[in-house]
Amino acid sequence: MFTFTKKNDKIAKCFYDHFEHVEESLENLEKFFEVLFSDNPDRNMLESLKTAIDHDEGAADQDLRRVVDAMSGSFLPVTRKNLISIVQSTDEIANNCQNISRQIFHEKIVFPASMHHDILQMIKITRGQIKILYTAIDKVLNDFGDLTKNKSILDDIRCEESRVDSIEGVLHTRIFDMDISLAEKIYFKNLLERIGDLSDEIEDISDQIHVMLVEREA
Repeated sequence: MFTFTKKNDKIAKCFYDHFEHVEESLENLEKFFEVLFSDNPDRNMLESLKTAIDHDEGAADQDLRRVVDAMSGSFLPVTRKNLISIVQSTDEIANNCQNISRQIFHEKIVFPASMHHDILQMIKITRGQIKILYTAIDKVLNDFGDLTKNKSILDDIRCEESRVDSIEGVLHTRIFDMDISLAEKIYFKNLLERIGDLSDEIEDISDQIHVMLVEREA
């Protein structure tokens, strides 16, 4: 995924390890929902995937500490601060994958069938979105000049977030058209927003990268 230069290969490797575990948390969350939405959800399989996400989140936390340690004395202070902020924000994605899977598993949530396809689509798009983000971060670490000249990859991330937002909006409307209690509608709405927040967080990270570019150009 990443290419390394002698100057920053240790730092880039730490970033890679962290993002790999974050991406795995999203991948396992998608599998979790696929099992949840199957005709006969296997609760043991759901628990196994929840545990896998717990592991991903814990490993990402350890990687985050390694990133911070590896950057001690590296880069200019403002650049170091920005890079740490980026990896901390990315860490929140794994945290939220863990929180979502735990809530659904422990509260034994059953989603209406009419929501299944669109929720899976939201997560699928988000997984693709994070791959684009990793490409952008690779450029931050190894080809910052190219990223300065061509920021279109950041627009691609925002475009994917807009796709997730559109699906979330459709689902929001559908939820409040359902013949269920208001409490249930609000519950599903709030949980749906948490799933959509994963994509929002990725867009926020791309905005942080954009700020870095602007600061560098100033």
